[in-house]
Amino acid sequence: MANEQGPLSPRARVHAGTAFKAGFFGAFGVFVFSLSLTLVVVVVALVLAALDVLPGVARAFRDVTGS
Repeated sequence: MANEQGPLSPRARVHAGTAFKAGFFGAFGVFVFSLSLTLVVVVVALVLAALDVLPGVARAFRDVTGS
C-alpha cells in the first residue's frame, strides 16, 4: 500500500527485553543526571559560602559541622 510519501516502512517490533532495558537505562540516566546536578549545586554553594558570598550557607555549614 502506498500513500503520498511513498511505500510504508515495515513496522518495528519492540520486545519486552528491549523495553525493559530502555526503561532501566533511561531511569539510570535520569538518576545519574540528577545526582551530578545536585553535586554541582552543592559544590558551587560551598565555594560561594567559603568566599562569604552566601553567609546563610556558611552559617548552616558551621552549624552542621560544629566548627
